[in-house]
Amino acid sequence: MAPPANLTFSTFPAPSKTVSNTIAGVPTQVTALNFSDKLVLTISQSGRLNHWLHVPLSGGRPLDNGFLNPSSETDVDASLLPFAHLTATTVLGGTRGEFEVLGQTLATTLATALLMRNPEEQRMVVLGLGLEKADQGREAFDELIGLCLECL
Repeated sequence: MAPPANLTFSTFPAPSKTVSNTIAGVPTQVTALNFSDKLVLTISQSGRLNHWLHVPLSGGRPLDNGFLNPSSETDVDASLLPFAHLTATTVLGGTRGEFEVLGQTLATTLATALLMRNPEEQRMVVLGLGLEKADQGREAFDELIGLCLECL
């Protein structure tokens, strides 16, 4: 019996990478699983994993080949902001508003980093989040992003 024409085979297990560090005094583990159609990132502190989001990358392209041009009229470097065309949607969990905002910001920031690295990226980004607290400060946010980028 021949396999269906639309079936794509990929290696199993999926390529993965895990990194760990202490962020804001809390042991943090980030794992990336690379599938042919999606990139699954999990961020876990103290074994938690309770909020899942996804960001489609294939839904449209921003202007100017995927890059934002910072305006000289503002003192904020727009190249550090997530792309405005990316939307993170909660798939599971997300019952606490402060984690919802943090999860959406993390997911769109990571999706932007992927598109800046490879503007042709089409996979969906799926982010599993399990943080001890939502308000860990700017430095902790930057460390979370850095830890995730080590996995990508």
